[in-house]
Amino acid sequence: MQNHIPFESASEIEEYENIRRDCLRRRILFEDAKFPANDQSLYYSRQPKYRIEWMRPMEISARYNSRPQLFVDGAGRFDLRQGTLGDCWVVASTACMSENMELLYRVIPRGQGFHDGHYAGIFVFLFYRFGQWKEVVIDDRLPTVNGQLFFVHSRAPNEFWGALLEKAYAKLNGSYEALKSGLVADCLTDLTGGIVEGYVLRGEHARYPKNIINVMFKALERQSLIGCGINAVDGVEGESKLPNGLVGGHAYSITDLREIRLISDQGEIPITLVRVRNPWGTRIEWNGPWSDRSPEWNSIPPQDRQAMGLVFRDDGEFWMDFRDFQANMDTLDICNLTPDSPLETPRKWVINQHYDQWKKRLTAGGRPSQIETHWMNPQFKMSLRDADDDDDDICTLVIELSQKDKRRLKHKGSKNHFIGFVIYKCVREFPNVPMPKKYFQYHTYIDKVDYYSDKRQLSKRFSLPPGEYVVVPSTYHPDEESEFMLRICFEKDNHSELPAETAEVPTTNPIPNRDPAIHTMENSFKQFFYDISGEDMECDVYEFRKVLNNGLRNDENHKDIGLDACKSMVSLVDVDHSGKLGYNEFVFLWDSLKMWKKTFYSYDADGTGSINSFELRNALAAHGYKLTTHLLHALMVRFEDESHQISLDNFLICMARLILLSNSFKKYENNTGNAVFTLQEYFQEAVVL
Repeated sequence: MQNHIPFESASEIEEYENIRRDCLRRRILFEDAKFPANDQSLYYSRQPKYRIEWMRPMEISARYNSRPQLFVDGAGRFDLRQGTLGDCWVVASTACMSENMELLYRVIPRGQGFHDGHYAGIFVFLFYRFGQWKEVVIDDRLPTVNGQLFFVHSRAPNEFWGALLEKAYAKLNGSYEALKSGLVADCLTDLTGGIVEGYVLRGEHARYPKNIINVMFKALERQSLIGCGINAVDGVEGESKLPNGLVGGHAYSITDLREIRLISDQGEIPITLVRVRNPWGTRIEWNGPWSDRSPEWNSIPPQDRQAMGLVFRDDGEFWMDFRDFQANMDTLDICNLTPDSPLETPRKWVINQHYDQWKKRLTAGGRPSQIETHWMNPQFKMSLRDADDDDDDICTLVIELSQKDKRRLKHKGSKNHFIGFVIYKCVREFPNVPMPKKYFQYHTYIDKVDYYSDKRQLSKRFSLPPGEYVVVPSTYHPDEESEFMLRICFEKDNHSELPAETAEVPTTNPIPNRDPAIHTMENSFKQFFYDISGEDMECDVYEFRKVLNNGLRNDENHKDIGLDACKSMVSLVDVDHSGKLGYNEFVFLWDSLKMWKKTFYSYDADGTGSINSFELRNALAAHGYKLTTHLLHALMVRFEDESHQISLDNFLICMARLILLSNSFKKYENNTGNAVFTLQEYFQEAVVL
């Protein structure tokens, strides 16, 4: 078989089996043009310090007189060794997942390897991203220095699952350097699709439930994955060993939790021990109480230790008293597996998953303190009916909010938004969701995520009484755009939904009240109208515009009404499509105009003579029009100017056309909520609009 022949269709075909079969047929090894074996795939901010040579596992293993294998005697948390990259968050997460081969096989599909008749230099991996499992195809050329893997490697020199998985993850994120520094929570989600709870264990921002040990015991019972970490030491960049044997700026995984009772002169003393693993897989371990060979172990006979599974090895795994664990670890991440997890567990979470977006000037209303716009954010209704097994008055749930990951754009300085969410209680006065602005003016949230964060995802555990609630996710500032995913993880079979938006229009068009000013000036106003209209006592759109602007000129905020606005308003009452108005028709339009104009300026809070999309929605609602976000966006696209503002002219056109559309619908409505048009009728109505 020939080596290193570029695969011509790599840029067009991403389906693993098709590529592999074609490579086998052509007797070539796959070379990935989308993630080439060069410095650009390594770093985006600098050049490598060492001479990097890209080698295939066949070439690397030959140096050890062995054949490459994807797995040597299966996989385990002791397999991987972190390289020089600083991606311990990836290694720690992978070590957690590798405890169970079924989880690993979902990321590394079965059947791959280096066996004859199958190997073509190509591998496929699956990562969970924003609600979907994404296929990542790579070649097996790996960065080496002096014939040894430069980044993640296994303790067995001919085992390559870890190095290949790291390369696929690097491709997903844009480069190897993009993996430098990250959160265990993000990687755990990408590897499992799970929902991760993050806690701060110490410091002024410490945040964790009082029953954290019980939460961890329940998590391990559900086979959840748990990671932890220590923040970087102040003034020290990257990782640094501490006097107690732990490492600052480093991530670990938790592999077990045990409660034991020691017999003493004071009676039984309960102690909770937690088993922690360093992804380096070396003797750099905790050296305090209950560390390997510490005197505390002498209080437990060896046979009892063995029976309880309290063993230790020189492999980077060690035990700690939970009190010491809390005193030395900064973060704790619990990855709750989803119901579709390949692991069989006696209890599983119930998960509802929702997608939506914050759209500028429409659904990006900002945090709760943004009184005028917060209510515009998407709203999700939760119905909690089924209480926990161990507490009839409480429903346990975990809410996760995530935004689309921007790590791939890290080299361009792209940053995440600060995001968060709050929870409101449904009340009798406002039974329907989404809640209107008035609700938020008189009610505050009952619970919330701890803080707004620019993390890719954030979550929190809640314990709420049964009832109905509304979750409102938002960016910190209004008008920040992003797609987002909201996942709600219920301990029991409860439910959440994004209520379907339905456009509603008034059953009857609002009839304006007669302007009292017309009575006092009616004679002179009539005379002026007749002078303009002539003997036929009708005025066309040009005459109407002149009369209208002259009549309104004394208004403090008056601006001349444009011709397009006048045409739309004439069409509103010109039932015979003559293009002309009689006096009574004109008076109706005058009253309508005064009403619409008053509405416009009442929502023009800053007095600029224009309104934005938030104000438009309120203005239309004041006249009985409840529109979907999609329709509101369409109106903005149609009527806004280059500053994304709507002028009085365009507001008047909008109002006139909404009424025309409503009238057209009602004319052909067949009492079923639907309207039936012939093509000719449709064209006729469209021309008027």
